[in-house]
Amino acid sequence: MRRNRLALWSSALAVLLAGCGGQGTDRDDAREPGPAPAVLAALREARAATAAAGSATVDSVSVVEGTRTAAKGSLDWRGRLRGRLKVTVVKGDGPTEFRVSDDAYYVRLHTPVRGRHWASYPHDTADRLAPYASLDLLLDAADAHHAGRARIRGVIATHWAGTVHAAESAVLRAAGIRKQTVDLWADSRGRLVKRVESGTGRDGVITTTTYWSDFGTDVPTVAAPPAGDRLTPGPRK
Repeated sequence: MRRNRLALWSSALAVLLAGCGGQGTDRDDAREPGPAPAVLAALREARAATAAAGSATVDSVSVVEGTRTAAKGSLDWRGRLRGRLKVTVVKGDGPTEFRVSDDAYYVRLHTPVRGRHWASYPHDTADRLAPYASLDLLLDAADAHHAGRARIRGVIATHWAGTVHAAESAVLRAAGIRKQTVDLWADSRGRLVKRVESGTGRDGVITTTTYWSDFGTDVPTVAAPPAGDRLTPGPRK
């Protein structure tokens, strides 16, 4: 049972992170067709504006094969990503805490495993939670395009959309996702306020919807749990 619960949280966090983008592109812009220059320029400006915002509150829901994982909290991406999220898996044991410190990210276990209350994971995967990572992913999409405007939680935002294929993105290949649709909305200052990403991975269809607000919010320093109270799960197979 303890192993099953640890596996549940490992899967939940994998879903939360799988819905996020990553840096870099495999497309050769000089030889392969891609978005119109004006679209690329606008997306790059939005990435710069979002990165410069530095921090925000986060409200995210990921769904994979009917299992819903919700996360709320605040993140700071000035320097290495850090912050806290309250993560809840529907039909799970209730909410738990997700911490991102300078060296790793941690999830608090409802039931201790080998006497330890926290699971530890590499920090580099948590970097995908920064909102500009989704813009990096959309910049990989050969069909990235402007898709109109919409009101997002009271904010008028510009909608950008596209489909990223595994051949275009090392991030998707690593996650076992063949293709992923990406819809992003940016406010008048270019800061990302909403994203919806959907793709089929190892665990089935994954859809993630995330909202960002309160840009520049203060995010308290996050302390790592005591070394003797955490464990490092093995890789998922």
